[in-house]
Amino acid sequence: NQTIPASGGGAPYTFSVTGGGLPAGLTLASSGSLSGTPTTPGVSSFTVRGAATNGCTGSTNYSLTINCPAIAVAPGTLPTGTAGSSYNQTITASGGSAPYTFTVTGGTLPTGLTLASSGSLSGTPTTPGVSNLTVTATASNGCQGSTNYTLTVNCPAITVAPGTLPTGTAGSSYNQTITAS
Repeated sequence: NQTIPASGGGAPYTFSVTGGGLPAGLTLASSGSLSGTPTTPGVSSFTVRGAATNGCTGSTNYSLTINCPAIAVAPGTLPTGTAGSSYNQTITASGGSAPYTFTVTGGTLPTGLTLASSGSLSGTPTTPGVSNLTVTATASNGCQGSTNYTLTVNCPAITVAPGTLPTGTAGSSYNQTITAS
């Protein structure tokens, strides 16, 4: 909300846009009140004319910058995964104009995981290790926000069986299979 003033001539003044265009979502009332909720970031150039009651006019050229809102990407950290086990985490965004599109803009995902444009991070990681990546959320109006993640994939627990070995006898053949899972 911004009021455009005028002076010199006879008040009250009547204001109008005579060139260019206001940012989307804003309007100029004849009283000189520029108000509304801008919907699209960018720079708009326009001319406002003020007309006095005596018929005299004056104009000013304006350039108005509409900045992107801060877009927060959540969660702040990703849970640890396990190689060979299903992984599923939803990444969300707030602060901008929904819907959001999610992409990996830096680093790489662990092998076996994918990030859907909806923010669903899922799959079955195949290799243990640590991956550093950046996920960027793009709002419907083009504004972006990013978060850096470290995603750790641990080894699965490996069980060796049997838990105990049967007793052997000296001078006799011994045979026992040891397995892992």
